[in-house]
Amino acid sequence: MKGCGFLYVRKGCGLLPYADGGSQESGSRAGTENIPGIVAMAAALKNNCDHLEENRKKITDLEKEFLHLLTETKIPFVRNGGLHTLPGLISLSFPGADGEAILHRMDLLGICISTGSACNSQDTEISHVLKAIDLDEEYAKGTIRVSLGKYNTAEDVEKIVIGLEKILR
Repeated sequence: MKGCGFLYVRKGCGLLPYADGGSQESGSRAGTENIPGIVAMAAALKNNCDHLEENRKKITDLEKEFLHLLTETKIPFVRNGGLHTLPGLISLSFPGADGEAILHRMDLLGICISTGSACNSQDTEISHVLKAIDLDEEYAKGTIRVSLGKYNTAEDVEKIVIGLEKILR
């Protein structure tokens, strides 16, 4: 099945061709464009841009509710990343916990999360990102990432918190 995507390239950045042999994309690649995919992607991009602020507010509200409910459990944790983070992308560290074990147990509950940092999702070692923010090793090993999006609900947030409480108690 053909896919579709776009790449924004700043003026002055030279790119080598992805695939030689054709003149598509100003000589950057060969092959037939996926016209239906391109049209669908453009429509989806426009739709998301038209609702950007509405989606940001919804995701931010879900994130606040998630952190409020998690705080109410009295389970110790730290939120990584400071005050300036992207809405819905939440890195949490639980002292003395094992992020990999949390991930697998949440998966058994039907909840998808990630471990570590986005730059290191396949490695079970403490990532260079977590080391760079001087996260204590006791916390770093218990790091997970929760991602919330425009299709998530308050019920989803509650389910995640209930799952974490069940696992971490």
